[in-house]
Amino acid sequence: MRYSRKTIGLLLLASLALALRLLTVLLVAAPIDGPVAYEHGEIARNLLAGKGFTIEFLGAEGPTSQQAPLYPFFLAAIYACFGVDSPASVMVVQILQCAAGAGLVLAVVWLAWSLLPEQPAAGWLAGLGAAVYPTHIYMATHLQVASWAALLLTLALATSVSPRWKGTWRGAVLAGALGGLLLLAEPILALALPVCALAFAGAELRSGRRLACQTRWREAGLAAAMALTAAAVIAPWIVRNWLVHGELVFVKSTFGYAFWQANNEISWGTDKVPKASAETLRRDHDGTLAGMNRALWNARHETLYIDDVLLRPDSYREFRGLTEPERSRVLGRRAAAFIAANPGRYVALCLNRLRYFLIFDQTNPKAANRLYRAGTSAWLVLCGVGLLATTGQWRRLWPTYAIFAAVTLFHTLVITSVRFRIPIEPLSFLWAAAALAPLISRRAIHSAATAPTEADRAHPARPRLLDEDASLPVTLPMSGSVRAGKPPQSSRRAA
Repeated sequence: MRYSRKTIGLLLLASLALALRLLTVLLVAAPIDGPVAYEHGEIARNLLAGKGFTIEFLGAEGPTSQQAPLYPFFLAAIYACFGVDSPASVMVVQILQCAAGAGLVLAVVWLAWSLLPEQPAAGWLAGLGAAVYPTHIYMATHLQVASWAALLLTLALATSVSPRWKGTWRGAVLAGALGGLLLLAEPILALALPVCALAFAGAELRSGRRLACQTRWREAGLAAAMALTAAAVIAPWIVRNWLVHGELVFVKSTFGYAFWQANNEISWGTDKVPKASAETLRRDHDGTLAGMNRALWNARHETLYIDDVLLRPDSYREFRGLTEPERSRVLGRRAAAFIAANPGRYVALCLNRLRYFLIFDQTNPKAANRLYRAGTSAWLVLCGVGLLATTGQWRRLWPTYAIFAAVTLFHTLVITSVRFRIPIEPLSFLWAAAALAPLISRRAIHSAATAPTEADRAHPARPRLLDEDASLPVTLPMSGSVRAGKPPQSSRRAA
């Protein structure tokens, strides 16, 4: 079986991404003191122990909606097959996340080719960026949902703008299903779904005025089909939340809690409080990747959570008798009262969060690592330049702009962390790729135009016109002795 050059290129790109991630998993493999899956892992353990989807949260243990369900159930399935918290289970999860990273690379290429069909080089460049981006490579080693959220978001948007799927009923079902899974992985990314729906259903906006009425009804129907499919995917979890909490809870119950974590009298804008001892632990390594990774985990576990400081055990008394959503709302009201009393402080916290979200999070020891900072700096420069260079293509790239801006604004106003930027980073790779692609294409054309041909190699002394084999027009000066079909005077004398 013979494969096209495009297929071979995609296989090589995905193989590169997979190899880099698997190599990183092997290089950083080392026993870690402390939990590596956090709340997701605790819920997974409780599921296998017969306790259901439960966790100890805000002073009480019981059924919870503190985390979205997709990743805890995924971990529970792996734990059931390979052992709870066993090294084999951790390795299997990491390998699957390496595969998800390779899938993300292909999804980025697909998205770029769908939005910029006249710039095929942009797809290759964006995919290459996703394959070698250090943060995404390292993320495969973490038992967190960010890798899967990035994959699902990119797939949902790529489906919504793909010429093959957009504006079709089967495309509406597929995009809606991906959107529903995205909500069950990271409900904050619900901010992206209206953009996907507009990009998907608005595929026929240029049909003309004569079909304007028909087009609007069709677009409304497609958007409704997409929304209903997403709703059907999350409906079982919404019903479960109603039965557990006695009220409507959209996937997670913790918005007020998260808002309070990042907006209180001691907050830096995140859910963490940095400690000098954490920086000491971060620097305590032998220089190997495994050593640096172990030091980063030790520093991360040394860092305090806001809860550890402001919610001591005696503070949980006021939560007695309250459901989980009610407890979260109590903390949300505290945050609102703090902001009302300290508006200037809230503005400062928002500016902190914007800086942490786009550059380096000072409260997270992992963000101080030089490899992370080098990768983030390169990403920021390339994507910033790409954003400026692609403003003329905003009609095509607007979905990526809108999703990135919406998610950034949310985390600026509410709470931020290093992992919150990971799902939307692939969208920004398109900006840098779209800016670099014309430069690459022009260089390739010039190289093709000046490359020696078979005739040149057979007759090295023969002068070559630039348009031979290059399909480039060349105009020769016409003098009185040079006419169409008539040799010049020197040629006639020689003859």
